[in-house]
Amino acid sequence: MPSYKNFKNQSKRDAEGQDIFKKPNSTIKEIDMSKLRRDKLIDWISFYRRNMHRFIDHYFGIKLHPYQVLLVYLMSISDSFVAICSRAVGKTWLVGVFACAKAVLYPNSEIVVVSSTKQQAGIIVSDKITSLRNDYPNLAREIKKLTENMNKWQVDFYNGSVIKIVASRDSSRGKRSTFTIYEEFRLIDKQVLDAVIRPFAYIRQAPYLKNPKYAHLGEEPKEVFISSAYRKYLWWFDETKKNIIAMLKGDNAGFVAIDFSVAIRHHIKTARQIRNEISKMDEITAQEEIFNIPYGENSDAYFKLEMFDRARTIQKAFYPQRMETYNFKKNPYAIKKSEGEIRLISCDVAQKAGKSNDLSATGCLRLMPTRRGYTIDLAYMETFSGVDSISQSARIKQLYYAFDADILVLDVGTGGGGLPMYDQLGQITTDSESGVEWPAWTIVPDITISNENYEELSKRTLGVGAVPNIYPISASAKLNSIMAVQMRDKLQKRMFGFLVDEMSAEDYLIKSSYQKEYLDQNDPTAKSWFLAPYVQTSLLINECINLSMTVSIGNIKLTEVPGSRKDRFSSLLYGTYYASILDQELLKEDNYDPSEEMMSLVQSV
Repeated sequence: MPSYKNFKNQSKRDAEGQDIFKKPNSTIKEIDMSKLRRDKLIDWISFYRRNMHRFIDHYFGIKLHPYQVLLVYLMSISDSFVAICSRAVGKTWLVGVFACAKAVLYPNSEIVVVSSTKQQAGIIVSDKITSLRNDYPNLAREIKKLTENMNKWQVDFYNGSVIKIVASRDSSRGKRSTFTIYEEFRLIDKQVLDAVIRPFAYIRQAPYLKNPKYAHLGEEPKEVFISSAYRKYLWWFDETKKNIIAMLKGDNAGFVAIDFSVAIRHHIKTARQIRNEISKMDEITAQEEIFNIPYGENSDAYFKLEMFDRARTIQKAFYPQRMETYNFKKNPYAIKKSEGEIRLISCDVAQKAGKSNDLSATGCLRLMPTRRGYTIDLAYMETFSGVDSISQSARIKQLYYAFDADILVLDVGTGGGGLPMYDQLGQITTDSESGVEWPAWTIVPDITISNENYEELSKRTLGVGAVPNIYPISASAKLNSIMAVQMRDKLQKRMFGFLVDEMSAEDYLIKSSYQKEYLDQNDPTAKSWFLAPYVQTSLLINECINLSMTVSIGNIKLTEVPGSRKDRFSSLLYGTYYASILDQELLKEDNYDPSEEMMSLVQSV
């Protein structure tokens, strides 16, 4: 049996005869702890990269709602991800949170946020990430530098990652991105996106790739598309559908759509706030921005939404005077006439005051001469319901002189409210509010008006010395068909101009000469009054694209869907018809018969 001394000596040596009690450069405990720490870090980093929402919760300390967890998870695992979300669900804030988590977990990442303008995407840095840095210390310790000015929005991290803001324009060429986020991508030009932005993509230059053992494990560049719903005919809708199809096929793609109910459920906004927002929007905007439903016209629609959207370029609207600020010398909201400009007031009068599905609609049209005919700008529109013909006739004259109009186009067909209105306009009218007295009006002589019609309407005029400035429209199935074709033709030729949508109008009004009055807190009606013509324009467009076409005995018939109107459309239609008559005089075409030319257009459709 070996002695204790021999056993003791033996136990001091390992199998290879090395003295295990000899102190190495590092202790066994230190070596084990270093390896253990490294292994644990690998495990945690792998876990957090696969569950980025938990990293945001555990490390940043940011608590996410369940729907936000879903969005973050899908953004992290998808090569291509699309989220279509309504207003107020915090999508821009969440994009900022996700971009920071991506930057921290993946060193040397180049994260690019793209938008139609730098200022729009810059909100993610100047507002969202700045606020997050101030509120969450662990995120703040990762950020080395945050730059925010008119030319540059950027976040630099200590681990070499960076978040950059880039505008979607041709001058942005040459940048690089391992992860690209498209903010409100529906507003980004598709050609710029494909030719300039997508070539940014490259593989993240992680140190492990330098090891030949892992050289084949490059990370795929990823894309995230964030937006609210918009028009179906634009490119974003096709891009979204492609992503959905790819997801259903099992490709590494993701898609989520979220409406306003999520904002109410998680107390981001109240139901009352949502209702108030909807009340200030037209039907199309509410459907897209709140209900998150892409908008498109019916398959049998005669007018396409695209025709109107591309024409919504006018920022400045005309306004009649307000009684609160009435100026007897001049209208402070007037628009100066251009050389050769002709101005129309176009009216569709309600058949019966108070009828639930009938409005009196009046539009103010500016006709600008060009080599192709007159372009038509709808500068203002308003509607009435349940107002008597005496009051309406006074309002028409009020608008006429405030607008400095040259002609009134009025539907006087049998069975409508036009003839009673014509009779009232044929008398001297006194404005009960301002006390201004306006002269009587009568029919204008024109070669396109039959002698019989001219004589009949002339006799109905009661006022002596009446001003000849009313062009009458006697609508019929044939004429309605001709007018519809003429209006569509002008839309296709891009000879219409319409006011911008309400959101764009607000941006314009805040910066315009009306700013002080528009933002007056002591005048609760000011904002709605200034926005009214923009809202009316949206309602007009909605009427037009909801008209279905049928053909009967060679004539086009446009029918509104049940429960909708077409009064604003009719008002614009009459003005367009008169403009088409003026076109022929402008273009100096001989032997012109408007009905023959327009019928040839009908037959070509």
